[in-house]
Amino acid sequence: MDAAGLIIEALKDPNLTPEARAGLVASLSVLTGGAPAVAPPSRVDSVNSTPAEPRPKARFIRENRERLTKGSIEAMALPERGERMVWDDDVRQLAVRLRPGGASWIVAIWDKDRRRKVSRTLGNVSKLTPEQARARAREVLGAAAAGEDIRRDIGLTVRQMVEAWHTEKKGALRTADEMAGKALDYLGSAADRPANDLRREDIGAIHHDIATKARRRVKKRIGGELVEVLVGPVGIPATADKWKATLRAIYGWARRKGLVSDNPCIEIDAAYDAAGRARTQYLHGDALRRFWTALEADRDADARDMVLMLLFTGQRRGNVLAMRWSDIDLKARLWTLGAADTKQRSAQTVPLVAEAVEVLERRRRMRGTCDYVFAAARLSKDGTHGPMHDSRVRDLWDRVCTAAEISDLRLHDLRHTAGSWLARLGANTAVRQKALGHKTAAMAARYAHLELDPVRDALQGMTAALTKEARGGK
Repeated sequence: MDAAGLIIEALKDPNLTPEARAGLVASLSVLTGGAPAVAPPSRVDSVNSTPAEPRPKARFIRENRERLTKGSIEAMALPERGERMVWDDDVRQLAVRLRPGGASWIVAIWDKDRRRKVSRTLGNVSKLTPEQARARAREVLGAAAAGEDIRRDIGLTVRQMVEAWHTEKKGALRTADEMAGKALDYLGSAADRPANDLRREDIGAIHHDIATKARRRVKKRIGGELVEVLVGPVGIPATADKWKATLRAIYGWARRKGLVSDNPCIEIDAAYDAAGRARTQYLHGDALRRFWTALEADRDADARDMVLMLLFTGQRRGNVLAMRWSDIDLKARLWTLGAADTKQRSAQTVPLVAEAVEVLERRRRMRGTCDYVFAAARLSKDGTHGPMHDSRVRDLWDRVCTAAEISDLRLHDLRHTAGSWLARLGANTAVRQKALGHKTAAMAARYAHLELDPVRDALQGMTAALTKEARGGK
């Protein structure tokens, strides 16, 4: 039998793939001098009178194929890097995609227009049974046959979900910008995955890395340029918990909106023991005296005044940095914070003690055209003075703490210092709550144990006098 005869015999095979059939037809056409070759109809051709269009070989459909069951999927090992596909025997375009972070159902087909594979993620294998995945895959394949681009219905990505949350919350939540930025920053490449595709294992792995491997990042001015630098020890567990709480809140919002089906941030243990390690560190005794001496000797008078204002008012760093002359009544000795400027989203009036007024009167004598009490040293891009940058205050803080030989003291501990001294001097919870602008009495109650110091001192004096008298004055 000649070559043409062999090809014709091969074309009679009903199990021949369309790609192989097209190749044999082309070879037969060459052997017969370009005349169209008539091939025996395949099972597909007998149903559809239009010959199947030749398409490139799609090897991704034929590799690692088996009947996918719940048990077989649970037995699959995740790769250490990259991804691996295991295709289904029943719905041949359906696969389980294995990645280091978990496994997902996907549907993949060959796009003859783009001449490449396109796919759609259906969801995590923990959320869809094989039967549900096959049913969903058939729906997608039917839509693709009708001309739909299956890539479009991937659902919201995590980045799009965070951006949608930010758009709605930025007008009502003072920290919305910071929360959205931190959530996306720590997510890395996972931010561009479908929001429904992330599992608790993915979130837990990122949370663990922040708690054990990340370092705190701050902006410092180096050589006239503001750059982000890593400071402090490796591992920031409190930040890991704040990141998880932020993403959990965003996922919760998206779930209530019907944008996602599940919240992968629940049931992840905290990395930081907030209750057991609540900070009540404050300046007192010899440490306070060393700190004060070092602060008075620092060369940056503007940043020094800003730190003094933190101590004299007990307010948050962001509020003091943004303090405006238009919000201050020196005659009445009051500073008014609008609802948009406070963490609890309610207006607050801060009484100014004599020492705070002294600082403000000194600064008013040097006041230029800027409305900020603590103005930046340099003009902004629009030619105006903005508020002092946080990096300048941090630089002063590092110098002062180093000179005073004090470690593990944060700027926010000045607020703790104010609250602690109020408690030591007998101010009750209601007074502390009002003075520091706490939203709840529970926040002010963290200093309650210090209210006992004056009582303890009185009891100590009474006991000493009693025992002295009992011992005959000795």
